[in-house]
Amino acid sequence: MNLPAPLKKIYDAWMSFSHILGRIMSTILLTILWIIVFGLYAIVLKIVKLFSKTPSKDTYWIDVSNESTDMQYQF
Repeated sequence: MNLPAPLKKIYDAWMSFSHILGRIMSTILLTILWIIVFGLYAIVLKIVKLFSKTPSKDTYWIDVSNESTDMQYQF
């Protein structure tokens, strides 16, 4: 961009300021967006889980019977 000398200095100062302002604003906006979107999502999931009719399992352990104790052919 070809600008006269006085305008070039103002333009450079404004661009430096706009880059700093853009960093600050994007951090603020993304933080707010993160809190609102994921925060509300987590709250809704907790409420839905609270009112669900299926009881939660205490464990997912499956008992295995020890019918064969032969370890000759393991693999």
